[in-house]
Amino acid sequence: MTVVAAAVATVGSTAFSQGVAAASKVLDSKANELVVNIEKNPALSHLIQLADKLVDVGKVVPFIAPAFVILKIIIDVEQKARDVDAKCTDLLERINFMVSNLTVLEKIPINDSIKVVIDKTNNTLKQAASLIQTYRKQGTIARRLNMSNSQNFIQMAVDITTCTQDLMLSLQIQQTGDLSVLTRAVPSDTKDDEARLFVQQHGGHSVVINSPELVEEFAKKMHLTMSDQVMEQMQSNMEDLMDENQTKIEALLKENSSNVVAETIKVLATQIRGNDAEQRLTCVQCDKEYQESANGPAACSFHKSMEQGGSYSCCGKKSPCTYSSHRSAHHCEYPYTAFYDFAFAISGYTDTKEEWAEIEEEDMLTGTVQKACVSKLLRWRSHHERIKKPMMIIHVGRVSYDNPYYFQAFGVDDIKATNASIRKTGTSLIFRTTLDNDAYAMAEWVIDPSGMINGIKISCKVATSESATTKLVPLDIETVSPSGEIQTLSKVTFKVYRPAEPYKLPEIRYVGHTLPMTPLREVRQFKVRTKLPIVMIPEGKMKANGDGGFVRRDADKFKSMIRIFNKTPPSSQTYVTLASCKAEYRIIGEKEYKEVNGLDLGGIKFPVSIGPMQSADISFEAIVLRTQEQAALMLSCWDWALVALHSPIRIRLTFTDIEGEECSFIQEYIHQPSLHMAVKNEEKDLLFLYIDNMLEGTRSAIRVSKPNDSDTVVDVNGTKYTIAELNRIVYKAEKDGITEVLLDCGRSSEEYKWDAWALVDLSCRRVYAFKILLSEGYSRSKKVAAALGYALCPLYGEEDGVAIEERPIRYADEKSTFPDLESQEVPAIMVDDDVDDDVDGKKEPAIAIATAASSSVAAAISEVVKVTSSLDTATFLSSMASLEKRIESLDTNVARMATALEKLVDILGS
Repeated sequence: MTVVAAAVATVGSTAFSQGVAAASKVLDSKANELVVNIEKNPALSHLIQLADKLVDVGKVVPFIAPAFVILKIIIDVEQKARDVDAKCTDLLERINFMVSNLTVLEKIPINDSIKVVIDKTNNTLKQAASLIQTYRKQGTIARRLNMSNSQNFIQMAVDITTCTQDLMLSLQIQQTGDLSVLTRAVPSDTKDDEARLFVQQHGGHSVVINSPELVEEFAKKMHLTMSDQVMEQMQSNMEDLMDENQTKIEALLKENSSNVVAETIKVLATQIRGNDAEQRLTCVQCDKEYQESANGPAACSFHKSMEQGGSYSCCGKKSPCTYSSHRSAHHCEYPYTAFYDFAFAISGYTDTKEEWAEIEEEDMLTGTVQKACVSKLLRWRSHHERIKKPMMIIHVGRVSYDNPYYFQAFGVDDIKATNASIRKTGTSLIFRTTLDNDAYAMAEWVIDPSGMINGIKISCKVATSESATTKLVPLDIETVSPSGEIQTLSKVTFKVYRPAEPYKLPEIRYVGHTLPMTPLREVRQFKVRTKLPIVMIPEGKMKANGDGGFVRRDADKFKSMIRIFNKTPPSSQTYVTLASCKAEYRIIGEKEYKEVNGLDLGGIKFPVSIGPMQSADISFEAIVLRTQEQAALMLSCWDWALVALHSPIRIRLTFTDIEGEECSFIQEYIHQPSLHMAVKNEEKDLLFLYIDNMLEGTRSAIRVSKPNDSDTVVDVNGTKYTIAELNRIVYKAEKDGITEVLLDCGRSSEEYKWDAWALVDLSCRRVYAFKILLSEGYSRSKKVAAALGYALCPLYGEEDGVAIEERPIRYADEKSTFPDLESQEVPAIMVDDDVDDDVDGKKEPAIAIATAASSSVAAAISEVVKVTSSLDTATFLSSMASLEKRIESLDTNVARMATALEKLVDILGS
């Protein structure tokens, strides 16, 4: 195998030597021009380098000669092309990926299966060359309107992908790199989309290609020139042309010497590599390297807008839509994506610049802002090192692809170069956003009598102002810094007047029932009712829907813990054994108790025995179903109970001992509304307006407040209004004659709806009050509650403490009225009843369960337990002590137990 390879290499080298003269002649006078054209297209340059490698491989593996001959045909077609076409470039990149796999042939043994795959690769290359030739022979109009072009390129992309996969499998190549060049979509630019839309709107492809009038209409729309060959190209069969070109390619492969072609590629690649010595720059528009010798009007491709969600608003696609020459420095001659990051990195931070002068004027009707600014440039990006040399930034307009803007940095040399240009042209204008004299932003150089730049003047005007606001920055061009105080040459202000007397506003009007802000009363405490010798003591207040876990939307949970104490003396040996427990509830006003929906006793298992002077802690959770109307609301009530919203609820636990004797204990829950109800902030709220939902126990509230920041005059339920925004409201009122101005801060929801109006005093040219109407939302079929209130607007317009002129007040003409409402039934509210009172008619005092008392009882019980425990241990278990000592210990313990019992009796009796 080595001998054969050497022989083949010798024959190949001899043939290449014979083709040197022919190759040199082909490239003689036009080589440099061809190299320049090639370097404008990086994909074509890469293809030439791959062809050069294949020539070397061909010395060892001669049967791949057709591949680099076909590549030379493609190179010839593309290097003569006048423009860089996106679809052709995409196809070249796919061909490059496929052909790059052939370079491994010189390192592996060749078999018949490999030769079959190489033949398939050559056929695919012939088809690709034929497609490029056919496409490039069409004029621009025919390319756009011929709908089969895009489909041909898509099918060719599929064929190359299939061939590449077969080639890699045959050559046993494991590709670990990026395969996106094969899997990505074939690009389509905006002009292709316009052509496709034009064809669809005018009857389809067959209609358009047979109508010279439609073709000419499209040409005018695309600013193209109609020629005699266009219709002929339009009506030609693309498939026939491609077959014809493929036949010619096959004939060329037979007639032409591959050696001459190979040497031609060698010479061309050598000249390209020699050109690599030229300095390579990085384009700020596309972030790619380029050489000035290969730069041209369409060498760079980019988008005009910022990327959003993987696409661009300028064209709606990922593929670049704009072409221009490469640029090595940022500029604002036309928009490009990378510029926005550059500009925002400076303008969006405070440590990157130091403002010298800024003007920002807002149109009173449209809200359009005109802006101009001159600043010292400190850093290119936030937190970067400071710039060493003196520089400044001139910024005019809003930086956006669909808006005229200017954003340029200047150093000493830049200003001097600009000065020289001004002397030649006499033009001192830096930039102006529009020629419209009613609305513009502008910057211009100020020239002294000797013709030197000595300042910058910026101006802004909006359509709703009578004149422009103008500022002057005196400039020392040697230090790029202000040479004096910044001057305000003219300033537009919206004049307001002080009211001659205070405004008087109507009182708040409420219709609807209001939820109480305090509990109905204090929680009552009840004694245990039983003949058993026990005492029941609650551990604090009963809670509703709290302590973690989950809440139900059709019921409420009530949770508490009680301590049951057996008060019999130890000598009695009387045990209390509880066999069962049930829970019932009653809402105040009802006569009978009802069984709860569920009862959880925290894992307690009956029977439970409690020894003399001992206690047992039992926690419980009782579930009470809501009414049908309440359950339909599907409310999750955390830390409060819907069933007890308007009347207290009582839970009765009834224990039964093994002998059938019962003992019952009642605990009460009263709603605490202050835990979740919105209330007025007396210090900040100018107006607090609310309506209550009596069924749900909720409150909808709106606030008009004093703001926390100095730039805001008033805060209307979260929407802040500055002086400029209030002036804009007044300006519109003056234009429209409507002094009750509906604001756009209102909201509408299922629960509530609110609207806000600004009341304008046309005499004093100010907003003097805000009118708020709060009503029930769209889910309420029956409207029963509403509130209307007024908030006085704080005085504004006095700058730097300078007094303003007074004028008589003029109230607004109010048109909006209070809505018509339906009547609402007053909810039945029962505060207390006597169902659970003692038989003798005495009612327990309505006091809260005293935590201190509960603690005292617990302490007393604990002491009694400790004493009895000590009694058992000292008296009966200490067999080693003498009888005298045991009697003495017994007396001591009995005395201690008596003292503890006396304390307990005092507490229980109080």
